[in-house]
Amino acid sequence: MQLTRFRRPVPRSITWSAALLGAVLVTGCSSSSPSDTPPQAPAVIPSVSPPAASSGAPSAPETDADAGADSDTDAEASAEPSPVVSHMGKTKVVTLGDVEVRATRSAIGFTVACNYLNSRSQTLNIKVTVSIGDGKEWVRRTNFDFPHLAAGQTGRGSTTVMGDFPEGESPDDPKIYIDSVIEY
Repeated sequence: MQLTRFRRPVPRSITWSAALLGAVLVTGCSSSSPSDTPPQAPAVIPSVSPPAASSGAPSAPETDADAGADSDTDAEASAEPSPVVSHMGKTKVVTLGDVEVRATRSAIGFTVACNYLNSRSQTLNIKVTVSIGDGKEWVRRTNFDFPHLAAGQTGRGSTTVMGDFPEGESPDDPKIYIDSVIEY
């Protein structure tokens, strides 16, 4: 028995489709000129989570002095904003995106206030988790809940954080961390 090859003609549309696909794969799909409009990023609610430490206490947020020479590459690679720390008299203020947390030392602990500005165009339910501590061993966590926060409105909450301070006195300069901002 003799084997023969059957040769069937390939339609031109398939040949041209394969050639076009090969050309696109070789040259790429994007244009070489820069786009006139910047790419749209998905809406992200900013949050800062302290890295896990072996002692269980959150680590201090990075400041401009700690950033060093690689801050330019970190700013481009990270989509999350960095916290801004300031002082208003004896009150320490940490601002991160639409969240502002203020801590004021009192006789029994700290008065912690949290404000959230809904800068989006829809009503949101927001839960903000904040940690306050001395940076060594004392850490307390509190939650602020802002249900049905209308567009353009600011949710405000305040609480007193008490605790057994290891050295007997609350720290003069507390460490404040915005652990999470959750939309639910």
